[in-house]
Amino acid sequence: MRFAVILLSLLASSPLSALAAPRVAVQPFSGNETELLRRQVAQIVGHHGFRVLTTLAPVSGTSQYPGLAKEKNLSAFIVADVVDKGKRVSVSFLVWQGIDGSVLGRWEVAGPKKKIARRLAKEFWKRLGPSIEKAMAPPSDYLTPAPPMRIDAGSPIADTAPN
Repeated sequence: MRFAVILLSLLASSPLSALAAPRVAVQPFSGNETELLRRQVAQIVGHHGFRVLTTLAPVSGTSQYPGLAKEKNLSAFIVADVVDKGKRVSVSFLVWQGIDGSVLGRWEVAGPKKKIARRLAKEFWKRLGPSIEKAMAPPSDYLTPAPPMRIDAGSPIADTAPN
């Protein structure tokens, strides 16, 4: 019994279960000094069970999202525009759905630079998590291997030909 429980827990935490998790791209944010905020957002999304892709270059137009989503099996894209206002910063987030490129969620947060990371940690998932969770990836063209089959063609035909 104990062995079965350990085996099930290993399977649940295996890379196979991670492969089944929806994929979300956190695009490079526009603005100055944005990489720390982008990494924080990627970490927040990853902690909620999503596989996060941060290696995609920004797209030149939103019409590219559905094709890119199909190619990379992405359910959502997270983009942000960061505006530096001296000691304050403003961040505008958009969540784009992979299947059709529509906007599922928007959120703008502003505050002192020193406190914006704490606000993201506290509020990002509350504000945009439901949009990310309902985002859908386009159907894949990849077919999984068929399971093995046994075919019973019936009993052999008796040889009735004359000798």
